[in-house]
Amino acid sequence: MTATPSVPACPVCGGTHATLFFSLTDQPVLIGVLWPDADSARACRRGDIDLAFCPDCGFIWNVSFDPDRIEYDQQYDNSLHFSPTFQNYSQKLVDRLVDTYGLHQRTVVDIGCGKGDFLAMLCEAGGNTGYGFDPSYEGERVSTSAADRITWSNDYYGEEHARLQADLLASRFVYEHIPSPNDFLRMIRRSITDPDRTVIYFEVPDTDLIIRQGSVWDVIYEHCSYFSVESLTRSFAACGFDVLRVEETFEKQFLTIEARVAGTDTGNPGNDTGNLGQLAADVAAFGETQNTKMSDWRDRLTQWRAEGCRAVAWGAGAKAVGFLNMLGDRDTITRVVDINPHKQGKHLAGTGQQIISPQALTEDPPDVVVLMNPIYRNEIAAQLAELGLTPELINS
Repeated sequence: MTATPSVPACPVCGGTHATLFFSLTDQPVLIGVLWPDADSARACRRGDIDLAFCPDCGFIWNVSFDPDRIEYDQQYDNSLHFSPTFQNYSQKLVDRLVDTYGLHQRTVVDIGCGKGDFLAMLCEAGGNTGYGFDPSYEGERVSTSAADRITWSNDYYGEEHARLQADLLASRFVYEHIPSPNDFLRMIRRSITDPDRTVIYFEVPDTDLIIRQGSVWDVIYEHCSYFSVESLTRSFAACGFDVLRVEETFEKQFLTIEARVAGTDTGNPGNDTGNLGQLAADVAAFGETQNTKMSDWRDRLTQWRAEGCRAVAWGAGAKAVGFLNMLGDRDTITRVVDINPHKQGKHLAGTGQQIISPQALTEDPPDVVVLMNPIYRNEIAAQLAELGLTPELINS
């Protein structure tokens, strides 16, 4: 029997009232690393998830997270930019940031730039100069008219890069991977030598999606930190930033924050507790409701196998890894569709399903398509219609 892990002080507010509320064992540690064959995918490194909730600030984190199990390199690919839906969202975001902060012929630093799409868009939109940092960046994958104004690095961003003073310092979908978020944010603050110049923009998955909307499939090992509006603003305020704007976006799947360095680092934790009482109630109900959800899905998969139903999943990202590994399914859903051509032909971490293109479905049409993210339903339905396919679409 595995011992119940102890719960340390909250990494965001230092509170000592956090309790465990949800656990998973033996989950793949990286969702963005795909594998050349099913056997190697199933032999991937794994770890346990034990989520704790701090009622004082709303922060949720995996107390069993081991950073030594994580290694990001150029094989890692979790890009969403092949989706027109996501492209449209990102373009509107870029346009707003450029307009709000006058980002024309300015300098942009992107911490965790991935394959480079967002930084390229920012530099194109405002004629800006960009610097991107990410160990998963892999060269000239992004074609951009701003190529001669962007410098890419496979290094992690650190205080040694403080010479690159930015007008916008952006970081999308990185903060949730940091086990000591306040330490990371204070490092960012120390690297800013011209506080009046630099605006910070961070974007993270929204805890609302997991806890309030019940998307248990978004609980993954590499996301060791989960932020609500309350905990994200608390973290920034405690680390010496003035919060300018916080917004839940993409149908409350993402949470964005914009901030500037405050006049002094007072360690002020901020006083906005928002709706922590309701969040605490939702957290208390989460374990039972999500275990029931998983049980219902296992029953559905068993029925599909008995009926000979041909089922595929659409979207080879975090949700698919969570969904298939939590359910332990290898035999009912045997293929996962993804429009990212760099994922096609590879295999999903943990369960080993092959990732295929939408066009490949015409060779063996499915009866059911399980949508890993329903926000893309219209986009997916249109692609299926173009292929002359009419499977049932079911939200995960």
